[in-house]
Amino acid sequence: MIMQKIKISILVAIVVLFSNCSDKSASAQVQLTTFKDSLSYSFGALLAEQIKPQLEDIDIAMVTVAFREALSDTSQLTMEQCQQVYMAFNERKTESLAEEGVSFLQENATKEGVQTTASGLQYKILQVGTGEFPTAESTVTVHYTGTLIDGTVFDSSVERGEPISFPLSGVIPGWTEGVQLINVGGKIELTIPYELGYGERGSGPIPPRSVLIFEVELISIEA
Repeated sequence: MIMQKIKISILVAIVVLFSNCSDKSASAQVQLTTFKDSLSYSFGALLAEQIKPQLEDIDIAMVTVAFREALSDTSQLTMEQCQQVYMAFNERKTESLAEEGVSFLQENATKEGVQTTASGLQYKILQVGTGEFPTAESTVTVHYTGTLIDGTVFDSSVERGEPISFPLSGVIPGWTEGVQLINVGGKIELTIPYELGYGERGSGPIPPRSVLIFEVELISIEA
């Protein structure tokens, strides 16, 4: 996985470098006339999406130098050393996120209306419902929006325009506990420490040790 990410970074760097060196104007668009053109363009676009989160941490020109030296067998670092550097980078990023999360939770706990449970879950009732409360064994239908502490939306049934149903016993602990705090028709804001979320490793667009913020509306209880 580590080397795959490194390869992705290198390939995107080359794409960017040669795009910048092109004689075409910055506003000119390539013509996609064959399947190979479309495949090549799609490959580049997908790679670009994967590297975007790392752009502020790397030097594209340096990545390109490393690529060229590796091709000519004159690399200044061995593959093992590259892996060690990349692992150290990931650990630093993870520690930084954890520290930011702790500070965010401490500040959030002082805001009006925010309550903190024994587990560390923070919540704020946004709207009191009129129906029943779910249990940990209930299957519920909800609308929700999930964001990171920097405001990045990583998932939203609201944006998709379709609520989702699931058993509360099958989701992250912060959801299992938090959704039980509102009744049908209610809305709640859940601020979830990483220990009650996706933990040390994260998941998909959610980085490791991330504090998560969800706004959840409980639409119905199925069982």
